[in-house]
Amino acid sequence: MPTLVTNQGVVHYEVVGSGPPVILIHGWTQAWNTWRSTIETFQGEYRMYAPDLWGFGESDKERFESFTVPDFIDLIADFMDALGIDRVPIMGHSMGGTTALGVAMKYPERVEKVAVVGSPINGKSLSFFLKLAGTRLVASAMLAGENTPLLKTFIRLWSPFVSRQNPNLFYDMTIKNSEGFNVDSFFSSIRSLRLTDFTNDVEQIKIPAMGVYGLRDVIVMPNQLKTFNQHVPNGIGIGVKDAGHFVMWDQPEEFNKAFRQFMAL
Repeated sequence: MPTLVTNQGVVHYEVVGSGPPVILIHGWTQAWNTWRSTIETFQGEYRMYAPDLWGFGESDKERFESFTVPDFIDLIADFMDALGIDRVPIMGHSMGGTTALGVAMKYPERVEKVAVVGSPINGKSLSFFLKLAGTRLVASAMLAGENTPLLKTFIRLWSPFVSRQNPNLFYDMTIKNSEGFNVDSFFSSIRSLRLTDFTNDVEQIKIPAMGVYGLRDVIVMPNQLKTFNQHVPNGIGIGVKDAGHFVMWDQPEEFNKAFRQFMAL
């Protein structure tokens, strides 16, 4: 897995494919491999960059001590600078989508178009359990002990609700990726997301935009699709039936269709 050094620290990322570039940003507790199926499907058409955010995957979590949405926004800009990418489409899942919106607003000249997948525009739309995770006490308990038994039990019980069609994939991926985060990155990132509200700010986005939401999402309220449609001027909102938070896993054909539509905007 390639590595690059930015002004803030080391970033690990995956890059696959040939063609026009696109950046894919993962969500909370995940890593670049959230996008594995998307990368495998479209690698013959696009050059796909999938970085690990600070505190997740193999990117810095010891030297980098702040794990907030603004930190992630600047990471993407630094990532583009380091790779010599001037302007690019960006798609993000969950917290990664909120980050993508932030990049589009803070660095509008760098983003060709932007898409979110199951992303909170207002952090109040997060489920109660994710809001609860934004405290050090809960994070410490979830990650305590050898092999983090409490985290594994909770994820096992919650998996059928989070990913309707692929609960085992969600469980396996989350437990695997839990090796890449610590207590600080676990709770401070979700706390920052909970406190983020881009509802009015996204009205300044003038580039093409897309929002893809699973209508059975239990992590981010599906009403964020309505918020997206009401507040993003050039936004195309898509609601996917029988999909939970990970639309690309639950309904891959519908998601791939939306991805093609996004890249053609």
